[in-house]
Amino acid sequence: MKGRLISAAWLLLLCASPPLPAVEVSRDADGDGLTDVEEVREYNTDPQLRDTDTDGLDDGREVDEFFTHPRLPDSDDDGFLDGIEVRHGSDPLDADDRPRSPDLDGDGISNTDERDVYGSDPQRVDSDFDGLGDRLEIERYLTNPTQVDSDGDGFWDGEEVDGGSDPADPDSRPAGRR
Repeated sequence: MKGRLISAAWLLLLCASPPLPAVEVSRDADGDGLTDVEEVREYNTDPQLRDTDTDGLDDGREVDEFFTHPRLPDSDDDGFLDGIEVRHGSDPLDADDRPRSPDLDGDGISNTDERDVYGSDPQRVDSDFDGLGDRLEIERYLTNPTQVDSDGDGFWDGEEVDGGSDPADPDSRPAGRR
């Protein structure tokens, strides 16, 4: 008898619950050319990020145009991001076809200086993803392009610049922040 009461209670709960919202099959929240359903079910990519693997190519272009892997930033495992290879005319699926450029990310700092002098990533304009490009960190703000919070005050360098404070001064805070 007890089992029937539980079953009846569940049935009552299910009947009284509002219907679940329908999933809009064609929705593309991040505008990358793949529907949210495709991203989740077929490619296991993030439907809120245009470029899940942050290689410089939107997920949709990786799947439909270049046939690269949208979750692997370097589909041919040659040490170069897929987006860098495409931008410089090499094949992101051929490990023997490598881009040749003295400044792969186009930020005005040579690959050699990024790698050997600053320790930054020559394939990324913003090596530490703090919202402040490497060149600005090095030449204008005198911060570290490999640390999100160069002065250790708890605020990312890009956040400080946007908030009107000095990212190299630990006593400087973005406006309205303590």
